[in-house]
Amino acid sequence: MARRSVRFELGGNYWVPDRDSVGFVGTTDLGEVEFLITSAALAQMLNPDFEILDVETALEVFAEFESDIHRIAQLEFVKRLGGEPPILLTAADVELD
Repeated sequence: MARRSVRFELGGNYWVPDRDSVGFVGTTDLGEVEFLITSAALAQMLNPDFEILDVETALEVFAEFESDIHRIAQLEFVKRLGGEPPILLTAADVELD
């Protein structure tokens, strides 16, 4: 089985107030990569009718959907060929088709 380009561990997420986002870290063979997922993206995951979440709810939603968020982050990391950290995940990245 091929090794993933970025790996995640559950937990360790944190609120980033100046970005209105939840931060989390992935690990590559070259070191750590910071990711952010916006409150609006988390709101989209919870309910497409919501626009934004408060801090407490955003952290709860992140915990509830953490495995899905890590999968999306993995796909975006590959699609963006790494990119400049932090890698920002927005509502467009989590929309359900």
